[in-house]
Amino acid sequence: MNKIRNPIRTAGVLAAVVAVFILAACASETIPATPVSQSTAEPTAVPTPTPIPYEDFASAVVPPADPERLAQLTMLLSLVPESFSSTIFLDMDFLRSNEALASLVSPEVLGMDVALPSIATGLVDTIAVAADFQARTVVTPFQSNFAIGDMLLLAGGFGLQLGGDGPTTYEGHDVWEINALGTGLAMATANESAGVAASGQGLSPEEVRALVEASLDAFDGRSAALLDTAGLAGLLGGVPSGFAGVALSECETLPLFTGIQGLPGCTGVVVTADILPGDLVVFHSLIGFTGLDATASAMQKAIEALEDQNESHDFEDLGVRQEDGNLRVRVIVDVSKFTEVFRLFSPGS
Repeated sequence: MNKIRNPIRTAGVLAAVVAVFILAACASETIPATPVSQSTAEPTAVPTPTPIPYEDFASAVVPPADPERLAQLTMLLSLVPESFSSTIFLDMDFLRSNEALASLVSPEVLGMDVALPSIATGLVDTIAVAADFQARTVVTPFQSNFAIGDMLLLAGGFGLQLGGDGPTTYEGHDVWEINALGTGLAMATANESAGVAASGQGLSPEEVRALVEASLDAFDGRSAALLDTAGLAGLLGGVPSGFAGVALSECETLPLFTGIQGLPGCTGVVVTADILPGDLVVFHSLIGFTGLDATASAMQKAIEALEDQNESHDFEDLGVRQEDGNLRVRVIVDVSKFTEVFRLFSPGS
């Protein structure tokens, strides 16, 4: 499986391993295209392309996020500072239990069981990765039933000499400064079930700790979080809950729209992915704009971008529709194509 180039890979064992897991889920597989059947009545006629069923999607009922799962996800993403313009999140518990996805994103395939077995074998339930590719820093919020201190002990039990002298306190939160195999890593407890890790290539221990403290400041409301971006939290609640997703405040970073050089007036994007019957994956995306006029003018550009991507990826189904000041996009693919299509929705790909 091909890996996505990630400049943060070497910046701390835990955060780097997690970043590799998320971004490697965007690696592509080559799937043979289904041949188009020719007309028996007119063998020389050019086949007519199958129409994209926008009409079906126009009236489809799309449920909002599950309230309980939305609350958990919102809490997790509140640990991402506003300075990080995007984050990718995964339901690790779901992935571990789903055979169809296990071969695409399993810890064994990605080498996570070698790098940090305690994470790979079930200590983290949900996880998010926010990467700044220019600054080469990463913040990794996570939820787990295990306390951070216990996680570090378990990691040490697998032979990783993490070092550290125990936690210190920052604004009521325990913070661990760790020298993990020669690189700086900081971890902190947000509440009884959530924590955050941070690292950065070439950063001093003080700078790495500052990253974690910035995450805690966002969580406690002392500074802005990514979800404080105008309208982004509302978009998050407007898509069905899924096992994977993306939230970003800079629409031009979405590979899906690189061919059209972005969508003018776009204020944010939220994407979720979930399993459908018949070995299918559905991607739901809600794209916010500054007003109705901006939304309407972006509609045709979004359709053109999706049709271009459809030629390359052969979607099972897709649709676009306007909902007041938002565009809603739905893409359905075979589960075997999850990684290559998720890459279209993943900033930094």
